[in-house]
Amino acid sequence: MKRILFLFLIFGITTAQAQVKEQPADKKSAMEKSREKEERLTDPVPKEFQFIGYSFFRTTTSNVTPTNDVLQGQVIGRLYGPNSTETVDRVAQYTEQRFVPMFIYRPGILDGFATFRGLFKIDYTWGDNSYGVGNNRGGGLSGGQVNFQTLMANVSMQPQDAWWNLVLGMQRIFDGPYDPNVNGLDHFQTTGYKLSFWGTQAVGASWFARPHQAVNARFGFFQLWENQVSRDQDVFITMADVVTLPTPKLELGFNAWYLRDTANGMGGISILGQGMTSQLAAYNGATRVIFPGNNQRYKADILWLGTNVNYNRNFVQGPLQFDAYVISNLGSIDPEADGLGNVSVFGTTVNANISYRYGKTNKDKVWMELLATTGDGDNVEDGKLNSVLTGNVWGSPVGIYSSHRSFLLFPDPQVVSRYYSMVHDISNMGLGVTGGSINFMKDIIPFKFSAKVGGAFAYSAFTLPGGGNHIGTEVNAELKYDLKVYLTLGLSAAYAVTGDFYDAPASTETRIKPDNPWVTFVTLSWLMFN
Repeated sequence: MKRILFLFLIFGITTAQAQVKEQPADKKSAMEKSREKEERLTDPVPKEFQFIGYSFFRTTTSNVTPTNDVLQGQVIGRLYGPNSTETVDRVAQYTEQRFVPMFIYRPGILDGFATFRGLFKIDYTWGDNSYGVGNNRGGGLSGGQVNFQTLMANVSMQPQDAWWNLVLGMQRIFDGPYDPNVNGLDHFQTTGYKLSFWGTQAVGASWFARPHQAVNARFGFFQLWENQVSRDQDVFITMADVVTLPTPKLELGFNAWYLRDTANGMGGISILGQGMTSQLAAYNGATRVIFPGNNQRYKADILWLGTNVNYNRNFVQGPLQFDAYVISNLGSIDPEADGLGNVSVFGTTVNANISYRYGKTNKDKVWMELLATTGDGDNVEDGKLNSVLTGNVWGSPVGIYSSHRSFLLFPDPQVVSRYYSMVHDISNMGLGVTGGSINFMKDIIPFKFSAKVGGAFAYSAFTLPGGGNHIGTEVNAELKYDLKVYLTLGLSAAYAVTGDFYDAPASTETRIKPDNPWVTFVTLSWLMFN
């Protein structure tokens, strides 16, 4: 007891002495604060209008090309699928350009309560078209093309000092709990479900909350398709996501998403439509449901439940990083045709990544990623569907899985108007897939010049008649050089070997096994802002 009293006495004396010694500093601090306040009063008023732009050039040489003249402007979806992409015995060469302007308006009269964001896009291929109307064209002589695409137009409201904000309007719909208005794309490629399910834009309302430094949450409602406003013929999704930090290194997340599809396949993108029985699903390489008979109309209720973990993201507290997720989609499909019963749905996706930073920068690293999805070999003939469902069933492109850093086997986001790959949707046409990638990166000149070599492989869980499981194997390499801050020059190349999966006539639109694809491309990207 005496020791405890003695310690308290010493602590009290030390604290008192510290307070006495710090008195002049406190007074000085008060004077500094007063001076800083006066300086702030004379500071220029913060800009109400802000511009952020992204410029991207890509010059490509490849033996892959769409063969349908109608699809020369924009091509999205599964390589060798209904989008007419094939490997040919000649070389395709072209240059594409993209400009993405973003305008942010935060009026001072509202004291930061409301912010408007507008995001737009202009895409074209050099020399393709002029004086016309339509997206992804306009690089012909004299220009004059009407090709302005709206990507975002939303209002974000946040009371002063509030720990939450509400976003209304056309906004990004991503598969994570963070606000896409203020977090970069790379943040979502390494957290949550890595944009494998949802990575596009939609209209709706999102409530983002951070009640504690260790908690981020999102509750959202998105109207995907609206047909007749007076009828129940819509597709909507509600999303709830939360991530917490049990320890400074560990992030643990959970999600629950519910999608209601009563559109009966109506609406969608042009003649491709939308939904589980649509041509759009096949076009994207996603799961397409085929009922017996001609009537393919249906209604469906789908629920996604998942959990994800991330350890030491961005190598903040050490050289080893790990992330993983497990998510299942379950529900039921109710076909309209007489004599057909409900179809039960249950599919699962597992993804894991491990990275090791061996050098001084975050680009001095080696990493390996694995992906596995369940599939179904007989579609819905047995009244069950064990395939994975992603947003690529209802739109295009929506699920944009890209953390693998492959260029041909899995989708590569460094594109403008030609976005295709061998496994374009993680469901692999509903057959399921087991695949992975390994990459080695070196920052040759720190923060200036980096190089990467890598490889990827993919095997189908179920086969098509006449074919095997091996979809393909890829090797790739990439160089990146920062000419200036946010101005980067890149050189990339990849070669893929097509496996025995393509021995099956149904695996390609031409019903012929394709040659091995290859691609090289040069890019110039520039992030600009005022």
